[in-house]
Amino acid sequence: MSLRPTVSLYQDRGHVIQTGPATEPVTADELRAQLVEGVAGLPDTEANDLIAQAREMIEEATGLALITQTWILALDRWPSGQETWWDGMRQGAIADLTGPRRELQLPRYPLQSIDSVTVYDEAGNASAVTVASTFDVDTYRKPGRLTLKNGATWPVALRNSNAIEIIYVSGYGNAGDVPAALKRAVKQAAAYLYTHRGDDCCEVDALGAVMGILALYKVARF
Repeated sequence: MSLRPTVSLYQDRGHVIQTGPATEPVTADELRAQLVEGVAGLPDTEANDLIAQAREMIEEATGLALITQTWILALDRWPSGQETWWDGMRQGAIADLTGPRRELQLPRYPLQSIDSVTVYDEAGNASAVTVASTFDVDTYRKPGRLTLKNGATWPVALRNSNAIEIIYVSGYGNAGDVPAALKRAVKQAAAYLYTHRGDDCCEVDALGAVMGILALYKVARF
């Protein structure tokens, strides 16, 4: 019996934010109301810093983008799932035999739109991909995804590193569009950080009280 490598479901990638949120999901006044605290005890600057920290912690823990933000996803290669053919007996999922993968998930969700897809050749020359004729953009799933259209193939990308660059927009929208439960999670995490300031508390402690809420929004990975 001959063997083949295990199917790789992930590809080497870098992921950086290009344009951060223009606002936060909750206000300084809302955090002070949560804490029953006044402006003298919790000025706007400190309150807004705590809110931003709490939002970032929640987004990192779940993969969510609460407020509209733009991200750059850089890939060394497209996902393939295609490997050298094998013969003989092999135990594994039937999906292993269905050929190349034709979709790419975007890490931050909910996905709003794709701004651009760029590929680079061996010399580092950039070529813009026409998204509308190459991909279907799925904003319904979480995470959102790019799926190759029927008859389309992955655009040629030859540079050894960061050969593909995808710029996309994710988030619920503005503060009014963020689900109430997630706003509450931000306030609870920020309140914990405020109450335990100077106590050497960590992000895990701050999120402990809100994990039940976040579990409703975190996408399970199979």
